[in-house]
Formats: sequence, structure tokens, C-alpha cells
Amino acid sequence: MIWRCDLVPQYEAYRDEIHEAIDRVLHTGRYILASEVAAFEREFADYLGVKHGVGVANATDGLTLTLMALGIQSGDEVITTPFTAIPTVSAILDAGARPVFVDICADTFLMDCEKVAAAITPRTKAIMPVHIFGNVLDVPRLREVAGPAIPIIEDASQSHGSTFRGRQSGSMGDVGVFSFYPTKNLGAYGDGGMIVTNSAELSDRLRLLRMYGMRDKDHIVINGVNSRLDELQAAILRVKLKHLDAMNRRRNAMASRYRKELRPDLFTHQHISDKVVSNYHVFVSKFRGDRAAFMQSMDALQIQTNIYYVVPLHLQEANRFLKYKRGDLPAAEALCGSAVALPLYPELPDDTLSHIIQCINDWKSP
Repeated sequence: MIWRCDLVPQYEAYRDEIHEAIDRVLHTGRYILASEVAAFEREFADYLGVKHGVGVANATDGLTLTLMALGIQSGDEVITTPFTAIPTVSAILDAGARPVFVDICADTFLMDCEKVAAAITPRTKAIMPVHIFGNVLDVPRLREVAGPAIPIIEDASQSHGSTFRGRQSGSMGDVGVFSFYPTKNLGAYGDGGMIVTNSAELSDRLRLLRMYGMRDKDHIVINGVNSRLDELQAAILRVKLKHLDAMNRRRNAMASRYRKELRPDLFTHQHISDKVVSNYHVFVSKFRGDRAAFMQSMDALQIQTNIYYVVPLHLQEANRFLKYKRGDLPAAEALCGSAVALPLYPELPDDTLSHIIQCINDWKSP
């Protein structure tokens, strides 16, 4: 099977560096919030061009802790997109707030900034855009629409290394949150996340919240939780961070081939603005035909494809209490009915990519 994402070749490519990093940690005997986490927080913040990084257990916690640190609570509203993975909304609910969905632009798959103003109410306490599949929202435009007072929390879980007008995703709003889930462009060998910000006050509060609210082992100054990036994952991520730009360039080269060589009658590709450099976390396009038949045919040819996302979040059963109905957010609903993800990861060989493109172009509708 040609997997949509295969993690083993990446491990093989950096095996020696990874083993050296793991061995370095094991020889210290210190596994929680020690030198590796501190170093990775600095290095990742420097990579993004921000002042502070706070390592946490996962990006969902990162979003939840950010909302907590901003004082968001029951009765508050957070504007976000329905076209994303469930953790974005899980975090809003975990903080006690209510998600308010704004439809996407049909071509970019990103939140439609021009629809945000109509969703703002006196209860709106934050806006949480998602840089989906590595495409980057125009955060400066969102700031213009939202005004100066409402915090913007960038869910950058899928956009490590993506840029907008040369600025890194996650660095343009008040806060950025990244996931290091294994399949991400910068992936750990387990869960992990990072909150980034230029606010020293917010950074300090987040550090307290991730560690029970402890200033030190004897003094608890606020009530927090246990959400810490561990030393082993930080050491592995430090290795991979050095290779991130090269891996993203490879992803771009492969995406360019898909865009140029796939039959245009079969796909409408995600629009990437000339202001954006995407990391192509996932290569998702709208399929212009019988998607189920196409995916079944690819599976028979041992080529894995996926759907992102089968059901938009406003129509998920768990979110019925939000009172959305089909037709409320038509662009997101239509995209869920046509989107398909093709194999793309940095170590995918060129001849395998050529084989995938040939198989797709040879496909005939039943």
C-alpha cells in the first residue's frame, strides 16, 4: 500500500540524530520540564520570530489553556471555522465557552474573514482561525475586521513553516498554537504541543497553568492543570526542526507536480494566494466526480486516499446543542462532500509519485 502519510521513512532518514537525542535525555535522568524543553521552546520561538514558547502536552490543551489564560469562561463566545478537526471546538468547549461558526471561502478552505463581523456579539471574547492544510489565513485582514480588542488565537496545528507575506503562521495574532502529533510536518513520537506569543504576561500565566499553577514546588498561585511537553519529545523535535524547511520544500515540489500533472477535469485544487507559502501538511482538493468510486478504485490499486472532513463540525451529532442545521454554512458543507486527500509526505519517492499521478489520470468514471 502507498500510504497517504508514512512515518517510517522519516525515522529512517534521521535515525542516528534521533537516537543520539534520546540517549542524551536518558543519560540526564531528567524527563519533565528540563533543559530539552527549555531549549526547544527557545528554538521554536526563534524559528517563528516570536518572543515566547510554552511547551504543552498537546495542541488541544494549548488552545484550552490559552482560552483560560485570556479569562474566557462560561457564557463567552469564540468564533471559529466549521471546517477543521474536532480538537479546535473541543478546546472551546473545555474552556466553558460556546463555539460560533463562520463559513469558509470555497476556494481557500479558510475562514471567510468578511463574514466574521456579522458573527461578533457582545459575548465574543476571541476568534480562533485555523490555517487549514498549511494554507494561511490573512490574519492582518482578520484584525481589521475584528477590531483591536478581540484576541486572535491562531490554530496553527497544520501549518508549521507556512508563511503569509513572509511572516510565520502562528506569529501574527495574539497567540499561536501548534500540534506536534506524529503526522504533523513537525511531528513528535507521541503527543505534544506549543503555545507561542509575544506577551510576557500571557507566557508567564500559561507556564503556571500547564503545571498546576505552581510558582515553585511549595507555592501554588493559581489553579492549573498538568499539561507538559516531555523531555524526550522535545529532544526529538529539536532534531526535526533543523530539517523542517527542507521537508516543507519537498512537500511543495510534490504538490506542484500534482497541480501541474493531474487531469484538470478531475480536481479543483485549494487556492493558495501568492502571499502565502504553504507547508502542504495535507494535499486536499475538490474531486469533480464520483468521489466514492474514485477512492474505491485507488484503494484497489493500493493507493490510500482520505476525506478531510466527512462531516463539518456544525453538523456533528455531538454539536446538535449549538442548533445549526444543514444549509447554514454551505461552503463548508459542499467541501466536505467533495474533498479528497492524496498521498504526500517528504520521503515519498519521485517514481512512486509518478505512479500515483498516472493511476489517477488513467481513472475512468464508472
